[in-house]
Amino acid sequence: MTGLRRKLPSSHALFVFEAAARHENFSRAAAELNVTQPAVSRTIATLEAHLGTALFRRGKTGARLTAEGLRLRHVVSGAFAEIGAELDALARRGGGKIPITLSVSTAFTAHWLMPRIDRLHAAFPQVDLRFQMIPGPVDGPPDEVDLAMRYLTADPGAACFVMQEAHVPVCIPALVDQARRGEVPRLLLEAAGTVARADPSLSFPDYAIVLQGAMIGQGVADGWINIVAHWLCEGHLLPCADALTLGARDCYLLNRAPPERRVTADLLAAWITAELHADLARLDGIFPALGIGALRHPRPALAAQAAPPGRGVLQGGDAMDD
Repeated sequence: MTGLRRKLPSSHALFVFEAAARHENFSRAAAELNVTQPAVSRTIATLEAHLGTALFRRGKTGARLTAEGLRLRHVVSGAFAEIGAELDALARRGGGKIPITLSVSTAFTAHWLMPRIDRLHAAFPQVDLRFQMIPGPVDGPPDEVDLAMRYLTADPGAACFVMQEAHVPVCIPALVDQARRGEVPRLLLEAAGTVARADPSLSFPDYAIVLQGAMIGQGVADGWINIVAHWLCEGHLLPCADALTLGARDCYLLNRAPPERRVTADLLAAWITAELHADLARLDGIFPALGIGALRHPRPALAAQAAPPGRGVLQGGDAMDD
């Protein structure tokens, strides 16, 4: 082990390399590790200098692994998987909690999950819930997590249907009339606000901040129903349009947990879905004209396009996902 330490600039470099190699994108690795992109780049450069070989080919579209990088990724990923499995086994034998990692957006976590986190802990006292939080559109394969919320264009088979994709403009009650007249600035996710607009608007890189801006009266935001459901139920936000805008996808919770955690992940997915469906039923009574209750049921057209288990089509790059 002493020899291994001499072969690496630091043990931390392996964690950074594993994340960068899995994503083949330094920015995504930085977001996962909660560090800056330059910090990831520096760590990888230091590791490459220490090893005397290039692990990535940098380009405008990302960082692609070299042949040496692919070999190292295979070894490191396998070692990490074995260590993780053994740590889980130790926790179970020692009476520890079951670790479940949930991949969702920062917005869903902050605006829907956090207001009911006490109920979740009460329902799952045996679960150590961990998060992979994504600030912008939720896309990419659900790697290295147990549950992942994703919007799909086809039924993936082995997954928990949550709701149809839909959104409606929202703002605080005091601004509804002005918003309907178009007199309130739009609050946008940065990816959707890069083109110059004639109307007043503000854009942010994280949809959680977009909604926070709407909640403190700074403007109107497109409210994705799975995220704003809690605040609509509580009356902190109100719709400022008369109809929902339906997306082309359905929301699912994909269970990617290993066999020893799969049942727990299924139960957690069912709990999240039931809680969200309760919100949708309540909203159907508060705003009957919007037809929010219908979002609890998958559209027949999508259900008919069922893909083989685990082969749902992931769509990324939209203005807003989960």
